[in-house]
Amino acid sequence: MSARCIVFNLFLVIATAVATADQSAPWRLGDWKARAVVEVTGRSPDADCDTAVVRILCLGRAKPDGSDYRVLDSAGQPVPFQLAFHDADRYSLIAFRCSRPGEKYFVYFGNAGAAASGEQVAWDMTPGTGPPKGAWTPRSGVVYTTLKRPEGDNPETADAMAKLIAASPGKCGAQIQRRISDGYNPFGPSDYYISVYRGWIRIPRSGAYRFCTVSNEASFSFIDGKELIHWPGRHTIERGSRGEKNAQLELTAGLHYIEYYHEEVTLQQMAFLGWRPSGDDGPFDAIPETVFTAPHAAVVSRYEASSGPLIHFEPRIVDSVWPTQRHEGQYTRVEFRAGASAPEGTTYRWEFGDGQTASGAEASHVYLALGKYEVTLAANGPGGTQTARWPLDIFEIQHAVDQFPEGRPADYLAIARRYNRSRLNARSLRELAHLFAEQEDPAGAIDVAKSYLDRFASVDAATAARVRRLIADCSIQLGDGAIDEAIANYQASIIADTPAAEKLDVLARLIRLVGIERNLPDKAGQILEQVEETVRGARRDEETIAAYRRAVTAAADVLLWNGKRDGAGDLYRRAETLAGRFISPQVRSARTGAYPGEIREHIAKTNYGAAIAVVDEWEETFPTEKLKGETFFWRGKLLALRGGHRGACRYLARSAGLAVGAVFETECRFILADSLAAIGKNDESRRELAKLAALGLDDKFVEAAKDRLKNAPNLNKN
Repeated sequence: MSARCIVFNLFLVIATAVATADQSAPWRLGDWKARAVVEVTGRSPDADCDTAVVRILCLGRAKPDGSDYRVLDSAGQPVPFQLAFHDADRYSLIAFRCSRPGEKYFVYFGNAGAAASGEQVAWDMTPGTGPPKGAWTPRSGVVYTTLKRPEGDNPETADAMAKLIAASPGKCGAQIQRRISDGYNPFGPSDYYISVYRGWIRIPRSGAYRFCTVSNEASFSFIDGKELIHWPGRHTIERGSRGEKNAQLELTAGLHYIEYYHEEVTLQQMAFLGWRPSGDDGPFDAIPETVFTAPHAAVVSRYEASSGPLIHFEPRIVDSVWPTQRHEGQYTRVEFRAGASAPEGTTYRWEFGDGQTASGAEASHVYLALGKYEVTLAANGPGGTQTARWPLDIFEIQHAVDQFPEGRPADYLAIARRYNRSRLNARSLRELAHLFAEQEDPAGAIDVAKSYLDRFASVDAATAARVRRLIADCSIQLGDGAIDEAIANYQASIIADTPAAEKLDVLARLIRLVGIERNLPDKAGQILEQVEETVRGARRDEETIAAYRRAVTAAADVLLWNGKRDGAGDLYRRAETLAGRFISPQVRSARTGAYPGEIREHIAKTNYGAAIAVVDEWEETFPTEKLKGETFFWRGKLLALRGGHRGACRYLARSAGLAVGAVFETECRFILADSLAAIGKNDESRRELAKLAALGLDDKFVEAAKDRLKNAPNLNKN
């Protein structure tokens, strides 16, 4: 038996023991179908705190308005509570009175006939209404909630903001946190959302305080139900980034109720409330975390029905991947774990909502396209079958952050290879074909793409044409069949309705495939003539000109790849001229000098997709920079970091040939050697290491090459 199996079985034994202990507690509310056993696991740093907050996975078992919630202590006595957030299909946040943190509590739900409890604290969510009202109110913690933003103008008043909130089509999510400062939506798309912060801060001493707001789009804030700072209407952060939007007021020492509301449309996201703990002039800082009160930490140790354990789960987005060869699409990996302490012999089946299934208590799944998916878990055990459902929103992730890091495409393909393609819808099947192509498996991409055409070619002619283009693209890479036939098929995928800009981008891709992948520069030159013909017959708008520049740059790349540096330089300069704007040498030097630092920052955070986007911008803005080989180095390094070693070899080899003596040459050759080994070109890898060692430089990459050759003299020999 493996160590993992031993640990998992030990977990089941412990969980079963806990289940027996919990079930010995009487079922106090006979008409309720579910309860959560709550353990208070951590004390608040605030000595006077009498509030705990727990996250309850209700999964559609609670009433839509949450009025069936009840909180009881270990003696079965009702406990006052506040429903701080409620999404009946997913989860709730409940703040309850907790005078003795070591005690066990029980949260009941699942009674469609129940009316709201007298112990539930009323909470008016209208901006500016101040704290909840009741005999007891939770006076600890800030609840951060995000909502979907409806269409409409940016609010100019707090009343207009209240109407925008009331018209929200749905909730994204909520959590307790100790800040009012966020640059993205942690629970959903970062465009068209609303942020709501409501809770308590502890002012350390009486006196004058100054607060500032920085927001992209409108923001409104209140303290103790009175206006703090309003920055209404449509705007960006620039006019408030140094604290220009501020207010001063006198505050007494102790607890105060803070409210902050922010709405976001598109572009940059920012919601920030800062302060200066004095009335004098000076810079503003973030409000320290210690100023925000913190409730006792509480978790659910077990969900129960009156008859035994109650199955539950919560999806967790692990990471995501953005395609680098096209500016659309997103692959998202999600982990699932069954949360019930099930008896021995229980089996689990997952349905992920995209036609795919899995078995086992845990599963990892890659969603190939954005959208809404209903995930179902069925647990079949000695007592029968239980099911739990979660409406999962695979939303566009715009920022690679700690919560949503960037994944490795190769890991995604390893999962997606096992999919039942016949059960994928058109969009997911098309994206699967692209995933194969982007992971340097053109044969697999062709196979999936043909499956798409068999099932969906008659549904959407324009999309079918793009899929045929992908097949032709991959065929050219494979070198299968006559090149002229492959080119003809590729060009045939451009239909009458194809916009000029898209047609030019298709021809640009074809130029690179033929001229670089197949090493046929003359045929690439013939395709450039088609580019010129297309431009002559097209309306020269901004989008068409940008695509024309990309096609000219592609032709220059072909010349450069084939050793014709002068001709490549002429075409690169032509591409820059087509931009129609003059960039002074000083500005150019500053911008090109800043790109490597920006790329390094993204690499340090493993945001490789964002780093590749910087390389794209660098090359598209200043294509003549390619002659120096530095952009090829960065692109090759980033592809290697993502596991795309074949593409990395191509760019790194080109960089090494162009940038002899450059500061990055040794690193370039060392990564090239690694990538060659990764794709099985072992002799070539050793030759690169030998070349690097022969440079004789006092350099860490040269020394590493020497050590590798010395310690493994037969390294990489076939």
